[in-house]
Amino acid sequence: MEANPIPQTGAPAPKSNRNIIIGVVAALILCCCCLVTGVGGYYGYQAYVAAQQAVEDIQNFEIPEIPTDVPFVDPSGTPIVPEFDTSGEIPAGGLADEETRLIAWASVQIVGIMSGCNAPTVEGTTIAVLTQPDANGNWVEEWNVNCGDGSFKAYTVNYTNENGVINVTVDTP
Repeated sequence: MEANPIPQTGAPAPKSNRNIIIGVVAALILCCCCLVTGVGGYYGYQAYVAAQQAVEDIQNFEIPEIPTDVPFVDPSGTPIVPEFDTSGEIPAGGLADEETRLIAWASVQIVGIMSGCNAPTVEGTTIAVLTQPDANGNWVEEWNVNCGDGSFKAYTVNYTNENGVINVTVDTP
C-alpha cells in the first residue's frame, strides 16, 4: 500500500510566487496595450488633422480667372487679333494632294500667326518646290505667304512619308 505523507502542521508551507508573476506579466501586457493604443491614437489624430487641413485648403482654393479672348499685342502696343483664313480655299501649287495641302495650309497659318503674320490669306500665296521627293517620298516646299497687310513671309514646309502617311511640319522663320 501506498502511504500518503501527512503534512505537518508545525512546518511553514513553501511560498508561491506564481500569483505575483502572473500579476506583473498582466500589468506589463496592459501597459504595452495602452502604449500601443496611445501611439496609434496620436498618429491617427495627426492624420485626421492633416486630412481636415487638406479639405479646408481645397474648399478655400480660388480658381483663377482664365482670360478668354486674349488679343496679341505688337511691339507698338496695338492689340492685334489674329485671323485664320476659313474660306475653305487653299493655295495652289506644290506636289501635295489637296488634303495634304489643306493640312499644310492650316499649319502654315498657325506658325504664321505665332511669328507675326497675323492674317494669312490664300490670295497671293505661292508654293515653290525646293527639294524633289527622295527615295522615301520626302520633299520640301517653300510657301511665300501673304500676311494680309501687304507683307509676305516665306515658310519652309517639310513633307515626310511615314508608312504611307504624309506628315507636314513647318519650320519657324
